[in-house]
Amino acid sequence: MDNRFLISCVTAEKLYEKIKNLPIIDYHNHLSVDDINNVPYKDIYALWVKPDPYKHRAMRMCGVDEKYITGDATDIEKFQKWCETVPKLIGHPLSHWTKMELELLEIDDMPNLENAKDIYEKCNDYLVKHEFSLKSVIEKYNVEKLCPCVSIMDDLSMFNKDGVCVPSLRGDDIVNITINLTDINSLDEYEKMIITRLEQLKNKGCKFTDHALDDGFKYYLDDGKNKERFKRLLDNKASVEDKERLSSYILKFLAKKYSQMGFVMQIHIGAQRYTSTNLREVAGAAGGFATIGNSVDVISLTTFLDDVDKSTGLPKTILFTLNPADNALISTLSGSYSKNGVSGLVTQGPAWWWDDHKLGIEKMLENNSVYGLLWNFIGMTTDSRSILSFVRHEYFRRILCSYLGDSFEKGEYICSFDELLKLAENMCYYNAKNIVGGIK
Repeated sequence: MDNRFLISCVTAEKLYEKIKNLPIIDYHNHLSVDDINNVPYKDIYALWVKPDPYKHRAMRMCGVDEKYITGDATDIEKFQKWCETVPKLIGHPLSHWTKMELELLEIDDMPNLENAKDIYEKCNDYLVKHEFSLKSVIEKYNVEKLCPCVSIMDDLSMFNKDGVCVPSLRGDDIVNITINLTDINSLDEYEKMIITRLEQLKNKGCKFTDHALDDGFKYYLDDGKNKERFKRLLDNKASVEDKERLSSYILKFLAKKYSQMGFVMQIHIGAQRYTSTNLREVAGAAGGFATIGNSVDVISLTTFLDDVDKSTGLPKTILFTLNPADNALISTLSGSYSKNGVSGLVTQGPAWWWDDHKLGIEKMLENNSVYGLLWNFIGMTTDSRSILSFVRHEYFRRILCSYLGDSFEKGEYICSFDELLKLAENMCYYNAKNIVGGIK
């Protein structure tokens, strides 16, 4: 990649040269079991297009028939339709990511209909010759630690083979109580099962957990009646309110355990996942058609955080907002909770999902700078199903260096270059490294 790509000034260039080779800690992603087991890819469509809802969404926006997205067209036909779409993406972040992802496979040309077949053949040849797998990307990008999401009941035997790949708990099925309850007869038994699995996860190196608080999230304080509600749930007699109150209770229960066990709690806020019934039926729940929800219910969010804080004290907490209108709100919460000796008890996470592009990243940095502290920012993460998405770390680092460099050259930052460099290093690597290493 051209050293000047997304680099805005001399200071940005100097910063980027210093930080570009720092190791990567990717603390939240959705890699598959095959990826974790280093199963090599032999086909560029399977690697690059098939698992990527961003690309599918763009193709639909350009009028591509669903046959060539999730339908019965051949892989090469689907790949060609994607390549035909790329020239229409000027100004869209997919244009940047396409360029960066293909360069990882030593392809310099941007795809179009005319060169689609040639790119398809060259990429497949590269994949076979280099036995391209997650291990290849780890080596290419100096990935020190990556944390794929697992559910509470997933098999953990694939982890801890080399210490690089460790599980991260995705706890939505626990909170929403959608897991198999065949051997569970009470709320007490459910809690004991959760604790046992959390201990197993910790033994496998788990440090991060995650929950999605989608649009419409509401938090209920415990009224002491949740054992009865759980019994009604087992008997298929629970009302909607029963389930909502149980979810609030379990969420608090988990947060308390995270605090006691030293886990970091990530909260992803604000997705509206139900838009098109037609697309959900065709493409599945994660098919690329979700949107940004309403501004967060700040009363429910702060009631939850305060409820945990009063009980055991909050675990380290990272708040991700999908709605950019919530950036300032989320950043200010970093100063609303504290724990003696802990820097950045609550922090804003990186720009996420529909916001993890240049504009979204810059807006997140701007708000975090003035309402929170850039110093405590934990760094970028891919939050992706594709191993090629590790280029997002390079993308973020270039944008960060330009953001910091521009402010420095304007005289807005009262610091030395060395102090600015230390900030950039912390934001790209060391803050996440300290958490992974168990340092406060």
